[in-house]
Amino acid sequence: MEKKSLPEPPKTFRNLIGPGLVLIAMGLGSGEFVLWPYFISQFGFGIIWGAILGILFQYFVSNETGRYTLATGNSVFVGFKKLSRFFPAWFIISTFLSFAWPGIIGTGGEILGRLLNIQDFRWLTITMLIIIGLIFTLGGKVYSTLEKTQKIFLLISIPTLILIVVLIVNPSTFIDIAQGTIGLGDGYFLFPVGISIGQFLGAIAYSGAAGNLILSHSFYIQDKGFGMAGYGEGELVMGKESYLKELKNQFELNSENIKKFKRWFNVVALEQFISFVIIGFLSIILLTIIAYELIYPAATADNLNFIFLEAEKLSLITPILGTTLLILGVVFLFTTQLGVFESTSRIMSENIHMSSDFFGRISRSKLFFIFLWVQIVFAIIVTLLNIAAPLQILFLNTLFSALSMFVLSGAVLWLNNSRFTPTQLRPKLFRNTMLLLSFLFFGFFCIIVIIDSF
Repeated sequence: MEKKSLPEPPKTFRNLIGPGLVLIAMGLGSGEFVLWPYFISQFGFGIIWGAILGILFQYFVSNETGRYTLATGNSVFVGFKKLSRFFPAWFIISTFLSFAWPGIIGTGGEILGRLLNIQDFRWLTITMLIIIGLIFTLGGKVYSTLEKTQKIFLLISIPTLILIVVLIVNPSTFIDIAQGTIGLGDGYFLFPVGISIGQFLGAIAYSGAAGNLILSHSFYIQDKGFGMAGYGEGELVMGKESYLKELKNQFELNSENIKKFKRWFNVVALEQFISFVIIGFLSIILLTIIAYELIYPAATADNLNFIFLEAEKLSLITPILGTTLLILGVVFLFTTQLGVFESTSRIMSENIHMSSDFFGRISRSKLFFIFLWVQIVFAIIVTLLNIAAPLQILFLNTLFSALSMFVLSGAVLWLNNSRFTPTQLRPKLFRNTMLLLSFLFFGFFCIIVIIDSF
């Protein structure tokens, strides 16, 4: 190990903004725009506690992936491989099974087809998939391209949703929301009769980002050069011949550096709390209020009719409102898929890069390119085969993500309390407890879903 000084944290908070925003933007099109409004339109706000729980669990798990990266400059996957040589294979397989399916972008294609009055929306879905591939292939700096795109969209979408809510909300709805945070619904507590436990678990896993996607927080810390990551390769640039190398840097564990590390961790945690938790929950509340005020109680149906019904009701106020909601939906889903493919391609390429000497000789950008287009081709094939409706595919995505949340919660807890994390830099009791609760929660409900399936 080579001794190097731990860099000073930025003096202005503005320089820290980015990782949390990119992370939450990966969930806006799936959990926030589709799944939670879908459930609230049927069962009311008595289940909104699940969204709060999902975002909080994701916040603590993803935030704790940053601990290892701030301390070593390496991604959390380097740490996972030290724990077990089986982890790289798990993260490649589970990431592909969770996110290669075109549930998110297929939903966007169906909404866009309704807007353009095109019945066979599969070609719209395929077009958007190819556009996403070209954006990254031709975009140069991968993270910078994603961060700029997500910031612009959030600055436009959140104020627009607030305006719609102000026009339609009934003040008594906020009482229903408050009661729902503790599980009090319309004639039920926590779980309403008729709700699919598997789908509800998936929605909880899809609050904010989802499953393995939350591990991307570690990548974004590297891209921004936070902590010891300032000595790393820098962000991934398409076409640049850079290779994954484990950093062997270490800072001296004296009182000054430990205090400096804690300041790093606290400011990164604050940025993520504001960007990920607050903006994420605000987005869920805004979108579920729209569904609640316009169509609750809606009949159960595994399709997107509830979104189109919302748009029809808004059009009665003024036609532009209904169209605006659908356009926002398409952009939500497109930018979500953009972030998902960026994250999944990096997760799989990093893990295969470190899995053997053969792949270790291939540059990061080439591996990223391969995994990006493998997913896009797979999604195109599934779309052409018309295997299932986009919403059904999205529910399939969520179940894989719930299982992934179970595994990665335990993996992060293990890594941060292992010999690879110095005792002075390990999480305290409260954070360890939150990781343990996430591990137990998703593990318990995954078992329930498996038993229920049989």
